[in-house]
Amino acid sequence: MSRYHIILLVLALSVPAKAQVYHSCSLHQPSGKVYENPLNEKWLSAYDVKHYSLSLEVDNKSTQIAGAAELVFEATRDMDTLVLQLQNGLDVSGIMFNEDIRSTVYPAGNELDFVHQNAAIYITLDQTLQQGELVRVKIMYGGEAGRDRGFFAGISNKKGTDYGFDVTYTLSEPLNARDWFPVKQVLEDKIDSVTMKLICDKSLLAGSNGLLVQVEDEGDDHILTWKTYYPMAYYLLSFSVAEYVDYSFYAPLSDENDSVLVQNFIYNTEEVLTDWKEGIDNTGAFITLYSQLLCDYPFAKEKYGHCMAPMGGGMEHQTMTTLQNFKYFLVAHELAHQWFGDHITCGNWQDIWINEGFASYMEYVAAEHLLGEEEAADWIENAISIALGEPEGSVYVPAAEVENDYRLFSYGLSYKKGALLLHMIRFMLDDKELFFEVLSTYLNRYQSGLATGADFQAILEEVSQMDFSCFFDQWYYGEGYPIFQLFWEQAGDSLLIRSEQSTSAALVTPLFQVPFELEIVYLNGLRERVRLMQENNEEEFSVPVEGLVDRIIFDPDNHLLKTATVSQKLPVDKPYHYGPNPVTRELIIQFSNVAVIENVRISNLAGQEVYRDSGTSNPLILNLSTLADGPYLLELTSASKTYQERIVKVSGN
Repeated sequence: MSRYHIILLVLALSVPAKAQVYHSCSLHQPSGKVYENPLNEKWLSAYDVKHYSLSLEVDNKSTQIAGAAELVFEATRDMDTLVLQLQNGLDVSGIMFNEDIRSTVYPAGNELDFVHQNAAIYITLDQTLQQGELVRVKIMYGGEAGRDRGFFAGISNKKGTDYGFDVTYTLSEPLNARDWFPVKQVLEDKIDSVTMKLICDKSLLAGSNGLLVQVEDEGDDHILTWKTYYPMAYYLLSFSVAEYVDYSFYAPLSDENDSVLVQNFIYNTEEVLTDWKEGIDNTGAFITLYSQLLCDYPFAKEKYGHCMAPMGGGMEHQTMTTLQNFKYFLVAHELAHQWFGDHITCGNWQDIWINEGFASYMEYVAAEHLLGEEEAADWIENAISIALGEPEGSVYVPAAEVENDYRLFSYGLSYKKGALLLHMIRFMLDDKELFFEVLSTYLNRYQSGLATGADFQAILEEVSQMDFSCFFDQWYYGEGYPIFQLFWEQAGDSLLIRSEQSTSAALVTPLFQVPFELEIVYLNGLRERVRLMQENNEEEFSVPVEGLVDRIIFDPDNHLLKTATVSQKLPVDKPYHYGPNPVTRELIIQFSNVAVIENVRISNLAGQEVYRDSGTSNPLILNLSTLADGPYLLELTSASKTYQERIVKVSGN
């Protein structure tokens, strides 16, 4: 039998959970040094990208590409030079200029001079553009685009070890779009729309962003034209080409009468559906769940899809994820990025938490709602185990480490600790509906744009009416995690607790001011929950209890990233404890390290014996409900030593 109630205790003061105020901190807030593309201030900030039209010859056996990139842009200030980023290994054969953005026919003589060096193209315009002018530029280029940089190469060609298919695919995050097309790698400038024409052998299919609007024959090749009209960060453009077949279906949104196309380009073998049909079909349930909890799938007028590629994971290309396989949490994670990362993109790579921490937490949400409590609890336990492997380092990425891909995408910090930050915020809110209201408000406020950790904090505080400045200072900008040592003892009807907290990165973050939950387990099997607040490294609490406490469990549901030990303090001069005192019904007596209590005697203050027993089991539960109210003398004998205690019998309510 269990009974649960939640109370929030700060020292001896009881405070309602929703009214809790967390003290302000100013230890680790970023100094203002924010990572910026080194080309941005002088060159890239001079224009705003409106439309990309890419036309590329591609195949599944190499990273050789050839074609053109057309760019429609608007001058944001007077400019006479257009700068785009493109790796040096690709050859630029010519650049054309067109003042008529509606026309793809370039008048003779409209070629532009350019210099291609240091992974950038410096294009001299034939006239100075005024702020607000819109123009079209076409860059013809090609060559061997692949660079052997492992997982983070902008374009790769591999043969899968699972099904043996050759695949060429792109992965531009974070700063690798320049590997395969001329680009402005600035997060603040989302591209308004994209047309992608992929020319490949008819035996192949090539997937990309948006909708497949046309397939045209061209000799032995065909041209697949994809179009998307949703704003998109530069690194989310993609293509993947292989011997695919199309396995598609529709998934309901928050209203089952609305749905979205789920288009999957899978390898052309029956083995894939034999192995992964259930995993692919899970996508529909995830889309419905996330739409109900957050907001409808953000790109519902186009599609959500997958392209298989032997990449050892997945990448959330907008509307068309590229992934290795269809494992449950991989599919749940990459889909969640369509809300967190694509619909809202991190405002700076230092705030990668906005992408990866949120998408990782939605894995837990998918387990919680669709798999059950046990699987969800296992997910949290695993996340804590991984995050504990990073005793130092912040979730917020220092500017100096942004170009280190492995630090940026640290599995322990950006993903797992990032997810646990949201889990702790949900615990502190103590209200599931309020938590998802925060997420929904955040998505609505920053839709199709960018957000930072500070932006999310502002939404969180606005919706919850709680101060989370200390939490973000310690958990987001700070380093490490708390290490708790709890000592407890029972004194009559009070549980005395001393909580001592150190941290894994004490020189950087010496304290984490967090609430924590204890489960009190009584000897009679009853249980109750209390919530306490750690404001200082050392805290003492007094918690009222009704019965003899057997043990306490720290953070029983794993709400916190932490390590903890719990120890019971026994009286120095007494090898036993008893309670409750006063007692209404049952008195529980327990000695340590003995199986039998030699003698038990209870007498009133007149010396009259009202109870006696010998050789009783340990622990002993006495029913004193028939005794008259008043004081009594309890005598206990064990190991030939006799102890006396004064107890009081009172009537129950």
